[in-house]
Amino acid sequence: MREKLIKARGERSQKQLGERYGVTQQSYCSWESGRTSPPHWVIEDMEYYFGVPKKELFPDLFNSKMLLKYPRKRAKGDIA
Repeated sequence: MREKLIKARGERSQKQLGERYGVTQQSYCSWESGRTSPPHWVIEDMEYYFGVPKKELFPDLFNSKMLLKYPRKRAKGDIA
């Protein structure tokens, strides 16, 4: 669960914020639960709109330990 994202929503409903970002209430709920993540532009807007750093709203996306657990695949031409 993305607790700070839930807390930042405050009195607004998931439906209201879903409408702001052009998605359904169910999609917004999936963002809060961590099942899915919004596009980059939405994350940037949420940081501004809620006044909370994106790293706090979406800690699972910015956690360096998580990045180490799931390293990116090497692209052709990467130096080993």
